[in-house]
Amino acid sequence: MLVPTIQLSPLQQHLLRELDLCDLPAPERSPESYAARDLDTAEVRDALPTLLWAGLVEQRGGDRGALRLTPLGAAVLREAECDELTARLSAVASFADTVSRGAAPRLAGHALKRLAEGTWTLEQAQSYVRTGEAGGTGPS
Repeated sequence: MLVPTIQLSPLQQHLLRELDLCDLPAPERSPESYAARDLDTAEVRDALPTLLWAGLVEQRGGDRGALRLTPLGAAVLREAECDELTARLSAVASFADTVSRGAAPRLAGHALKRLAEGTWTLEQAQSYVRTGEAGGTGPS
């Protein structure tokens, strides 16, 4: 099966990740299910028509039925996760150039850990190695 290239918003990707774990009740039926997953029900309601139309999510039992991830939704989610990990690995490889220029081992190690986790961007990690601060956010 060819997976269409669909650019997911952070909210859409978060919702698909949650639906990959289990089906969820409609946002109107159980807003606490979404709050427990750090999802805003109003934002989910706004994003839902696009996800339903694209065939990434299906709603069983009408407008107030349970939401579930479709096989296409799972494939698009995996592709988005793969793209995210590819970008992170590329940033780690680029950061190796910064480290090879003589960065302090302790700073470089901390920055590399944050970069690999996806907590920092490449720019933040490089800034931390140069200045001891992650691009104005400070070390975590």
